[in-house]
Order: sequence, then structure tokens, then C-alpha cells
Amino acid sequence: MPWQRTIALWLLLLAPAGLSAQEPLVGPTLPLIVHHADRFVGRQSDSGEVQELLGNVRLQQGNVVISCGAATQYRATGVVLLRHNVRIEQGELRIAAPRISYDPAAGIAVADNGVEIRTGAQSIRAQWGAYDIPRRQLLFRRAVRYQDDTLSLWTDTLRYERLTATTHAWGGVYLESSIEQLAAEADTLVYHPAAGLLQLSGSVLLRRWARGKEPRADTLMLSAQSVTLRRRSARTLWASDSVLLLYDTLWAARAESLLWDDSLGRFTLSGAPLVWYGNAELRADSIQGVLSSEQLQQLFCTGQARLRLHTDLPGRSHQLRSDTLLLRQLNDTLAELIASGNARSLYCHRTADAAPDGLFRHSADRIELLFTGDSLRQARWLGAVYGEYVPELLVGERFSAWTLPGMAWVEERPQPMPWRLRPRWLP
Repeated sequence: MPWQRTIALWLLLLAPAGLSAQEPLVGPTLPLIVHHADRFVGRQSDSGEVQELLGNVRLQQGNVVISCGAATQYRATGVVLLRHNVRIEQGELRIAAPRISYDPAAGIAVADNGVEIRTGAQSIRAQWGAYDIPRRQLLFRRAVRYQDDTLSLWTDTLRYERLTATTHAWGGVYLESSIEQLAAEADTLVYHPAAGLLQLSGSVLLRRWARGKEPRADTLMLSAQSVTLRRRSARTLWASDSVLLLYDTLWAARAESLLWDDSLGRFTLSGAPLVWYGNAELRADSIQGVLSSEQLQQLFCTGQARLRLHTDLPGRSHQLRSDTLLLRQLNDTLAELIASGNARSLYCHRTADAAPDGLFRHSADRIELLFTGDSLRQARWLGAVYGEYVPELLVGERFSAWTLPGMAWVEERPQPMPWRLRPRWLP
């Protein structure tokens, strides 16, 4: 019959040259087969011969199955325009769009008027999408929304690698995870669920909330140029380059790098770290923290450890420095300070009516300070103790002349940071 000969010719025109029996049965290595169409129409246009399949169209090329309401093939280019409720399936992959341009020779499908894909636990929506069948790559642009069983993200451009189940996003990214209890934004993202890997780069802002709290009840706020989250049996976080950290309203930190281990309830700040804790400031080469039930339990400072405890006396602070410094707290209040190795202290004294009354300076091998309700209860100096009292007459307005070495820094405490990218996609 004439229409059968025409369809046979249609198939031959779509078949790529040089096909051999040894080539795998995927996409462009095979001709496009017409399984069904209600009508077939051939016509001439300014660009050459056009052939159309209309009504309940079902096509197949290798393991790629296509269904749509209409398919138009332009013989000059070989490209097939699929319209009306287009569906493309390959294994567990499902692509749905109102219109798709499909090149069977290259094995590339392009949707330019909205697209949605599903594959396994992943679903992706965008205004524009393309599928490169030979490479198993999906590319999405404009108003992209990705979602799986652990993560939702919004971005401008996203590439999904089916072979490795890896997602790359750039041009600005915002994500939320109720399981990980965090939200974050960055310039670029790499997400590999099977490896438990999430990498964020470029002006990263991350907020994490405590278990049992609402998603907007932020517990931790982190800013850095690079953040990597890994989850195997437990979650670890690595942040680097201009790290700023805010934890509730009690403490904050600044450093060049941060390593956070949820399984141990520990974190390490490196690279000139500075920690604000209540009205205290701590500096050292490295600062390690221990948390329990989302509360800070202790800070351990190593290498030129220094502490300033600000008072309500203008320009004056209690000071402590040593090789190592241990700060312990109980119920969000300071409980103990232990300075070990070349320890030195400065204490601002007051009269009974709280007026400034000079200062005490001591040195020892070890200094132990015990607190109750943030007030000093007991002080102990152990080993090679030396002390002096400087009367107020000598201190006066020259407090800086009596401070301990290495205490003259000026840093502003980090403040809560607003979302930069989130408003693009969410209110």
C-alpha cells in the first residue's frame, strides 16, 4: 500500500549510515520505528519535504520509546518535531513536555516550552531541557526545580548525569533538606547522593536548625566560599575560605577553615580562628569545640591561646593567654577556664562600689578559674607563680599599656546574614 511504502521510506531516511549488527541497541544507533499513528501526511514546504504522523503516535529508537499526539519530520535536517503531550521513556527515565524537537541521528531531544523528567527518586522541572541520549546527560535551564527523597533545590542551570546519578548546578542555587535539617545557597553545586556528597562553592550561605525545631528557627548560620557535606554513617561538614559562623545568639566565629563532625559532636576551626562567646573573645592557632544536645560544652584552644573577657568598664577587659586554653560551660554559662603552659592573666579589680581599682597581673605554669553564674568564684595559680598589683593611679586612661602581649586586635562580631539568592525562586 502507498502509505506503507511511505512509512518505510520515512524509516530509511531516519536510519544513520554505517549501522552494524555489533552496535548496541540504544538511541541513535538504530532507525526510528513507527509503531502506530492514526494518519500519515506528506507535503511540501519552503524548506523541503515534510512528513507528518498524526494521532496516537508511538515511535521507538533502540530502547527509547516515544509517544505524542503528532510528529513532524523535516527531511532536509532529519529532525522530528514532537507535539501534544509528548512522552519519552528510556528505562526508568520519564520525560514529559508539550513540545520536543528530536534529532534521531545525534540522539538529542530538546524541549523549549517546559519539561518535567522523573528517574528513580529524582524529579526535575524547567522551562527548557535537553537530553543527550548517547552521553546519558540531561541539561535544564531557566526556573529549574530539582527534588528527590532528601533534597529540594532551585537553580538557573542544572546538568544531571544519569550514569553516575550526579547533579551539577550553576548560575545560583538554593536548596532545602528536611532530613539534613538545613537550607543553603551558593553560586554552584555538585550533588552525588550515592556517595553522600554535597559540594557548594561561591558565596555559600548555610543555615541549619536543631532537631525538633521549625525550619526557620535557625540554630547555625555559616558563610564561606566553599562548603562540602559528606554523609556515610554520620555527617561531616568542611568549610573553607573566609568562614563566618553564628550559633544561636550565644557564640560566633571567624576562621579560614571549619571541620564539623556530627558523629563526634565536635568542630575544629583553623587559620587564625577567632571565637566570640558571650562577652568573651578567644584567639589561637586552632580552636576545637564540643557540643551536646545542640549546646556548646567546651572550647579547647591550642597555639598562642588568648582570651579577652570584656567588662562594663569602658576599654577594659580581663585577659588570659597561654599555650593551651580550655573553656568549659554548664547550661549556657561559663563554668571553668584552664590555661596551661606559659600562662599569664590580667584581672581588672574594682572597689566595693564597682569603681575601677587597678589591676592584677600574674604568670604561672597553669591558671585555673572557676565561675558561678558567669561570676568568678575561685582562682588558682600553679607552678612558678609571679604576681603584681598595678594601682589605679598608674592605670588610669593607659590601660592598653598594661595589657598582655597579643591582645590588641579589633574585630567585629559576625551578624546574621540575609539570603542573597533565595528570593529569586521563593518568597
